[in-house]
Amino acid sequence: MDVAVVTALVGALCGPALARGAYQMSVDAGTPARQRCGRCGERLPAGWARFALWTGRCGHCRDALGPRIWLVAIAAAVAGFAVGQRLGNDPVVLTFLVFAFGGVLLAFIDLAVRRLPDQLTAPLAVLGLVGLGTAAYLNRDMTPVLRGLIGVALAGGLFLALALVRPDGEGMGLGDAKLAAVLGLFLGYLGWGDLMLGIFAGTAAASVFGLVMLRTGRMDRKSALTYGPFLLVGALVAVLIG
Repeated sequence: MDVAVVTALVGALCGPALARGAYQMSVDAGTPARQRCGRCGERLPAGWARFALWTGRCGHCRDALGPRIWLVAIAAAVAGFAVGQRLGNDPVVLTFLVFAFGGVLLAFIDLAVRRLPDQLTAPLAVLGLVGLGTAAYLNRDMTPVLRGLIGVALAGGLFLALALVRPDGEGMGLGDAKLAAVLGLFLGYLGWGDLMLGIFAGTAAASVFGLVMLRTGRMDRKSALTYGPFLLVGALVAVLIG
């Protein structure tokens, strides 16, 4: 079976787990992850199967909890397909697959509460350094990792500067800068063209969306735009066609 098909199926099967994770982690900064239903207070199911058997509804009041499972599953399947299609049988595909699923989780959290928790971006950064570094070492070619580290500085530095220009919360945030740095590591590992395409596609998508929202009156010039999902979509485009 084609690697891209397998990775897409793995993404789809991870849909319930990612949907539950998105619900639990869609909280304000400094607030512990949710362990109960936000409406009736019923404790969420525990045990080893609590993620795989997540239904997206409270077992007591039947209230919908978090994003739709099918939507998360589709996003994870597309991300998995992109990784499998690009990397094939390369051992680094496992590292990129975990990164892709982490990106899906971050996107849904950012859409829900407009924050990108360090509890996710930091492990993804460590995953990239260890996983990509190990693959480069085994291939006896550290050039991709060095290129990725330069990507961290370039992408992270650019978005950090944008965040510092407007620290009032209406522009880029520090979470966006941290995510951009992680994207710089992974896309830089793939190549300079991938890094440039990913950043350009993400910022272009955010700009077009913002203009459309302004033209239709759904946003005004003081409205805050959630950048994280657009940066991740840009990375997906780069992996698919880079």
